[in-house]
Amino acid sequence: MNGGSAGGIKSVSLKNLAQRVQQPVIAKKTDKKEVKQEAPIDPTWNEAFNQDRLNEVWRKFTRQYDSQPRIHTIYKNHPPQLLQDNTLLIKLRNNTQEHELNKERSTILSYLRRHLKNAGIRLNIEISLEEDKNTQKAFTVADKYKAMAEKNPALAMFRKQFNLDLE
Repeated sequence: MNGGSAGGIKSVSLKNLAQRVQQPVIAKKTDKKEVKQEAPIDPTWNEAFNQDRLNEVWRKFTRQYDSQPRIHTIYKNHPPQLLQDNTLLIKLRNNTQEHELNKERSTILSYLRRHLKNAGIRLNIEISLEEDKNTQKAFTVADKYKAMAEKNPALAMFRKQFNLDLE
């Protein structure tokens, strides 16, 4: 039987396999640590900025999340508004968006403080439910047509002119 193992069959140990699998993971963790290590935020930073500059930095920030569509959409559709005293307000539509944004809150603040050179930036989040209450969901064909006709009155004229029915 020893002749069979000498003929080209190699034994594999679980220890060797475990080491091979763990090595790339360790390297990835090391790479992430190197990427995340940035210069600390200087607490004396206090550069003034306006809404245009904030929008510019925010667009650059959102591009980092192109590979994460849900987060990218939240950031892109809800840019911060500059209030007084370096306070930013982000208006969201629901609690789920708030939860997602709060998970990244420290990352957002760190990025904005670094790129705007202002350590005093604060972030407030507000859920704006007024939009959802005023807009009723259209489920039936008639409801959908009514909603579209309100947005574009030419649609009603088009329907009337060509004697179209809703189906």
